[in-house]
Amino acid sequence: MDPMIAYCGVDCSACPDYESGKCPSCRLSEWKEDDICMPVKCCREKGIECCAYCGSFPCADMAAFYEESDSHRAAYERMLSLRNEKNGRE
Repeated sequence: MDPMIAYCGVDCSACPDYESGKCPSCRLSEWKEDDICMPVKCCREKGIECCAYCGSFPCADMAAFYEESDSHRAAYERMLSLRNEKNGRE
């Protein structure tokens, strides 16, 4: 997966949080356990590459996130596309 696509599906290069320094890009940084982003922690615990590959996608924890901004709505669409691609191969 592209290192600028977060576990949640956000394109870091188009994300205001990344551009402002609020988010360090989950694939390009080391997270301290007490500071880890929820989707990063969840995906790592489940051993999956991104939210799209979770059997609970989109989970209740992420549903509100995907409505927060244009970049998050685009992330949701990206995750749906990846999920559909994966399901088409199975």
